[in-house]
Amino acid sequence: MSSNREAPAGPVRRVTLVAAPFVGGALVTGIAFLLFRNSLPDRVATHFTLDGTADGYSSPAAALGLYMLVFVVEAVGTIAAGFSARSAFTTTRSLTIFSIGLAAATAYILIAAMWTASGSDGHTPELPLFQLPVGVVVGAAAGAAAWLISRRRA
Repeated sequence: MSSNREAPAGPVRRVTLVAAPFVGGALVTGIAFLLFRNSLPDRVATHFTLDGTADGYSSPAAALGLYMLVFVVEAVGTIAAGFSARSAFTTTRSLTIFSIGLAAATAYILIAAMWTASGSDGHTPELPLFQLPVGVVVGAAAGAAAWLISRRRA
């Protein structure tokens, strides 16, 4: 009797599958930064209050570094979760799908923050509050698409 289930992925493959979405998200965010760099002010908003008002600023280069650090922290946390789980097969697939959703949501939010900063014209930038739920929807849609694609391959 044959099984459609593949053997669990090795450690290197698991790390690659789970980290790849964060590398992709960092790449997309970096490209967006290059597109926005000429319109960014000298001080870029890097932190916003719950009402969307900027309350933390950095230079554009430091902001890009912080954005990349967010992806590194998310990747390391997700990889650590993968190694602490019991079932390698289910966890690799689940964490890869989770990683795709989280990386997509993070990239969206960071690009929205850059877009807000680029249009601030020296005023205190305000990130519209609807951007956070939209980011969650973007992440959920990316995760759902990845789940559907993975189901078809299984």
